[in-house]
Amino acid sequence: MKKQQLIPLLVSLLLGNPATVTAMSRPVETPIAVSASAVRAEQLPPANINLGTVTITPDIAYSTLSDYRPMLLDLYQPKGKGQHPLVIFVHGGSWTSGSKRTTGHFTNFSNVLARLAERGFVVASVDYRLSGEAPFPAALQDIKAAVRFLRANAGKYGIDPDHVGIWGASAGAHLAAMTAFTAEDFDFDPPGIAHAEESDCVQAFVGWYGPYELRTLFRQASTPGNRVDPSGPMRFFGCTPKGCPPGVFAKASPISHVDAEDPPTLLIHGTNDTTVPAEQSRQLAERLKAAGIISKLVLIDNVSHDWTGQGHEATTAASRKAVNTTFDWLEKQLLKEK
Repeated sequence: MKKQQLIPLLVSLLLGNPATVTAMSRPVETPIAVSASAVRAEQLPPANINLGTVTITPDIAYSTLSDYRPMLLDLYQPKGKGQHPLVIFVHGGSWTSGSKRTTGHFTNFSNVLARLAERGFVVASVDYRLSGEAPFPAALQDIKAAVRFLRANAGKYGIDPDHVGIWGASAGAHLAAMTAFTAEDFDFDPPGIAHAEESDCVQAFVGWYGPYELRTLFRQASTPGNRVDPSGPMRFFGCTPKGCPPGVFAKASPISHVDAEDPPTLLIHGTNDTTVPAEQSRQLAERLKAAGIISKLVLIDNVSHDWTGQGHEATTAASRKAVNTTFDWLEKQLLKEK
């Protein structure tokens, strides 16, 4: 632009000529895209976060159901190309609360999951529908949907679809166990599920202080004619003040579904757990042994739920023991046999 043309333009801008400002600032517009059907999945691509050698992709939508929020997962991918075994983590929270980024006393649970990824795993930590959103088996359906979604996208995410493990804590251990022990059981799946061609089978299961035999755990609510508090966990199982649906605790108990086809299992529990007694893991271990399933039961003395001990030092030691035992066992089951 020549000098004699630039001066009038600058004067026009300083004087606030709107026509000139609009002409200078308006970008070249592309047509706004419109879909033929209503769009329910968000289109803003998730950002990647680098944590050491691990790449974290937060909030990937693995399931979008009408009338519900999108179900999201965080994905932790190790450095290097090729396929890696997958471990899916399911958080606890009495089926009523919780987050895919927090568990127990761990200051930064995302760092814990990243450490597992550093060992050569793709790790997915998933959210699911809670008791205030939908009753059982909705949350189980969500976890199964996550398994199928990740298998369907194995090439995209560098996953070995033949080596998949699932690990859960507390209520998450219940859901993870149900996933592991009801593989290919379409009684728990709604019609028209996404990625129905993919298997929901897993090749390893780890449970931390999980409830596995619900009739014993909720003995009072299981008694016919008993009035129950319909809030919290009871709401998840469809209970009302008049009682709970007949047979729901048997159907929703992982121990009811154990058979010879179930995957190798690691159970870890604190001996002083009063929220979910260690007897829950003992009973499941006995049932797995009777079915001929490879299983291991680890009891950590003098700690309760969430690895809570008598003081910070005891809690720290138990938490680290649980993590190290879990990581070593998953490595043996899913990595070294490849």
